[in-house]
Amino acid sequence: MAHKLFTIKKRSTFVMVRDKGEFLKGKNINIQFLHNQELENSIWVGYTASKKIGNAVKRNKAKRIMRELARKIIINGKINSYYVLIAKTSLLKEKFDKLLLELKENINDK
Repeated sequence: MAHKLFTIKKRSTFVMVRDKGEFLKGKNINIQFLHNQELENSIWVGYTASKKIGNAVKRNKAKRIMRELARKIIINGKINSYYVLIAKTSLLKEKFDKLLLELKENINDK
């Protein structure tokens, strides 16, 4: 059953997920994950693309790609969870199908 995705916007939430959550290292995307029973059947997703990715155009493209990945994969993930997707430089060069497969495998490992 698909649930609605909410976007993490506050820095304090990103920091909480980083400090209390688990870290999954991937080839193109790193994932921080935190399960929280207080979320009332929702899934929260945050997106991070640092300046290592490149200029603003490349960072925005990386975030657009990650948002679409979240719509297709994370929406079927565990409810009452926070996910933070962190882009790597190789994200922009990889085909979307391979990114979908990588994210699906990493999410299912959790």
